[in-house]
Amino acid sequence: MAPRTSRRDDGRRDGSNASDPTRRRLLGAVGATALAGLGGCIGRVLGQSSTEDDRAIRGSVEITFDHEVTSVPYGVPAAAYRAARDRDPTVPDAAAAAQTADVLDDLAARLLDRAGSPAAGVRAAQSLTASLPYATDAASTGHREYVRHPAETLVDGEGDCDDKAVLLSALLSRPAFDFRTGLVMPRNHCATLVARSDLPSGLVATPLTVTLDGTEFVYVEGVQPVPPGEAASDYGERPLLAAYRDRWHILDTGAVLNAAVTALDRGTAEVVTRYL
Repeated sequence: MAPRTSRRDDGRRDGSNASDPTRRRLLGAVGATALAGLGGCIGRVLGQSSTEDDRAIRGSVEITFDHEVTSVPYGVPAAAYRAARDRDPTVPDAAAAAQTADVLDDLAARLLDRAGSPAAGVRAAQSLTASLPYATDAASTGHREYVRHPAETLVDGEGDCDDKAVLLSALLSRPAFDFRTGLVMPRNHCATLVARSDLPSGLVATPLTVTLDGTEFVYVEGVQPVPPGEAASDYGERPLLAAYRDRWHILDTGAVLNAAVTALDRGTAEVVTRYL
């Protein structure tokens, strides 16, 4: 079977050329992934507004949770998408973008409204990010390591664990939820952090947590809609190496140094620089 080819192009066009075969120019429902339990699926219809001076990349996401399907529309200004593509694809830059991603304000508000409660809203946001097809950086961007900004992941409609964690962090930090968020890096993985006191109490049982600057944060998966505080079944609970919220917090100094040395020994220094 031929490997899956990403629909993200390697240029930085805004999609105004009608013959441009990029993901953001495709029309029609794209992909549906059923997930067990709190499953999710995503259907996307992309296009642009007819006003040349105010082009928008529009789509809709169909979230399935609690055995019900709901469609949630969104729009991202083409200029915002281009700006995201022009920024550094690093953890610090992507994490900063997640905290200021006002282009996601409406989408977060719609998710919460359709979900009906804050607890269900968190599950809906997880369902959205989990439903995006998994795409490695090498296959989808041409880079060994590339951390997408939130607008990129939403419009591209795909991403790896870093990208999904950043997008989930962005959605949950929008005014509709107003959660304090960050990122955490287990070995060979990435997940979202949410301040424990911000999460609805019904979602917090015996969670996996880390404490940063005196605030306890709960581990929240973006690749599978498992309850906050639980690791995705495909990854299992792994040692937590580092976390990022405004700055790096090293959780396991020895493991981080070993990972960096291994990357340098393998000639993959680019992987290290994406985290600086």
